[in-house]
Amino acid sequence: MRKTMLGLLLLSATVYGDAANSKEPLEKVSYDTDLFRENNRVEFINLEFLYWTVSESGMDYALKMKKPAWGDPTEGVGHYKVIDFGWRPGFRGNIGYFNAHHYWDIFAQFTYFKGSGTDHTHDPRSETRFLNGTWPQPNFTGDVPLQRAKSSVDFKLYIADAIATRRFFPNPHFRMRLFGGPTVAWIRQNWEIDYTDIAGETSHLHNHWRFTGAGLRAGLFLDWFMGKGGFFLTSCFSGAIYAGHYHNVSKQRSSFSNGGQFDTSLPLRNAHFHDVRLVPTFQVLAGPSWQMAFGRYRTELFAGYELNFWANLHEVYRTTAGA
Repeated sequence: MRKTMLGLLLLSATVYGDAANSKEPLEKVSYDTDLFRENNRVEFINLEFLYWTVSESGMDYALKMKKPAWGDPTEGVGHYKVIDFGWRPGFRGNIGYFNAHHYWDIFAQFTYFKGSGTDHTHDPRSETRFLNGTWPQPNFTGDVPLQRAKSSVDFKLYIADAIATRRFFPNPHFRMRLFGGPTVAWIRQNWEIDYTDIAGETSHLHNHWRFTGAGLRAGLFLDWFMGKGGFFLTSCFSGAIYAGHYHNVSKQRSSFSNGGQFDTSLPLRNAHFHDVRLVPTFQVLAGPSWQMAFGRYRTELFAGYELNFWANLHEVYRTTAGA
């Protein structure tokens, strides 16, 4: 079982407005009271800018030799070349309603992120050191090292949540928000590798997996008042489990025909795997926030770090051609 992790710098802005059906008069609130006016029903909207990267295991595509091998030039000697996801922007937004007096609210939330990365490498330009693929090379019947290798990856994540929250106030300077509700996720990844060996033969590998699932999410928000001026330390811990369909496909073609012995119109690899599985995920975030009321509106600004961990999701199947 391999894992996928998402780390981010999180910036969010929230604006709250009194709903039209508020019956209580507006009152001046203290800087460390509830996030909402406790006697007024309000509607709110929250927008978050996400700056994420993805970390996955098993994403090596080549092996570049730093020292000569003792035997076969395609032995596993050298340094792995691994595709690296860059940092990319995303967003999360929600809109909701707070029911005063009973201290609960409901909101709908949507998260989107697209990650990508590219990497390439060349042979060491040496008679005793070579570049080799960690997948079958174009000439899979002999010991022909690579001249160059290129790898690219594309990752997309969509999550929709319907959340209900209950608020608690252990003391005037500390707030707790228990939340939970149904969630839906759609995740897919394309990973492509191109090889060219020193004989000029080429191959193209396409690995694709996707997951679609639904489940339940539950968690806890904490707001701790830090001093006058509306500054808080905010954190969140949540977990979810999805049940859904997982599909993994690996396809590869090669130009190597060996004098017509092999049909290059047929794939060298065309392997499929699918199942129904449970996918757990865990989220943690923390950082400072500024929360202040202005007349009929209250504004919250937050900046922090978030980590998402997904298990039983990313898998790489390396069946080989030949010995």
